[in-house]
Amino acid sequence: MSHIRAIAAALGGDVAGSNTILCPGPNHSPRDRSLAVKLDPRAPDGFVAYSHAGDDWRDCRDCVRQRLGLPAWEPGDGRQRVIPQQHLAKWDLATIEAEAADIPQPFTDEELARIEHARRLWDEAQDPRGTLAERYLRETRKLDLPNELTNNVLRFHEACPWRNEDTGKTDHVPALIVPFRSIDDDAITGIHRIALNNDGSKRGRRMLGVVQRAAIKLDAKADMLSIGEGVETCMAARELGYAPVWALGSVGAISFFPLIAGTKQLVILGERGEASRQAIEMCGRRWRKAGHRVRVIMPNEGLSDLNDVLIAERTAS
Repeated sequence: MSHIRAIAAALGGDVAGSNTILCPGPNHSPRDRSLAVKLDPRAPDGFVAYSHAGDDWRDCRDCVRQRLGLPAWEPGDGRQRVIPQQHLAKWDLATIEAEAADIPQPFTDEELARIEHARRLWDEAQDPRGTLAERYLRETRKLDLPNELTNNVLRFHEACPWRNEDTGKTDHVPALIVPFRSIDDDAITGIHRIALNNDGSKRGRRMLGVVQRAAIKLDAKADMLSIGEGVETCMAARELGYAPVWALGSVGAISFFPLIAGTKQLVILGERGEASRQAIEMCGRRWRKAGHRVRVIMPNEGLSDLNDVLIAERTAS
């Protein structure tokens, strides 16, 4: 597992399964996770890449090779895709279904160290009420701060470690922190850090720890469960009547979201864009195949997600 973690770090992404990484696609922002890279020793490059955003496979291949320090592909070097273009969708669905059905594996020493670091920061954080985190949620995101989410789901860290990409050093910044809890046993395995500026605006967002088979659980699971990407989107969905809800942190995590015992209906909170559309299709197909009901909630035309819907409603009122 340490091998795949090193590759994920080189690609600027996250491990999403035993041999799959989600990372930024070519010319996408560092926060993007639209490119799925499957490590496959049978492939000439040792991997197969698939874009959830519709990027050209040649660009994706070259992007991965460059990030891994491999020489640029040249015609005649005998390298080609082992999966024909017309079969990519089938490969992607099969891969995601296999990864989503994976039996949880014991954490490695490296993973346990990262989990411990994430838990330590969570333990250091405080009640978000009356802090910059509340200002961010109420003023920037137009969200309520319900008592049942404070401390249990939402906390504020006034000096959270944050790597400065310009200097390579670690800064300490105010941040809203939410925990990723294991889907299997509810233990905290990671955190989502939303770094904040002094005016209450967002500076950036990053994950820490292990987020595979984990979710930001705003509510306890039930017969019906809603899932979405960001915690702000899911908090907005909660206020709009779509509770119980879990935030998964990325569009790729929706693709891999496993079947949950006791949950009969899944509500997927969609966002605008091809990456979200494909994730919804793949997750929905797997859940329907297992005999579950799937409902998709999309934002109003011209808006990106349900938090935008809530902002528009409250700005207009």
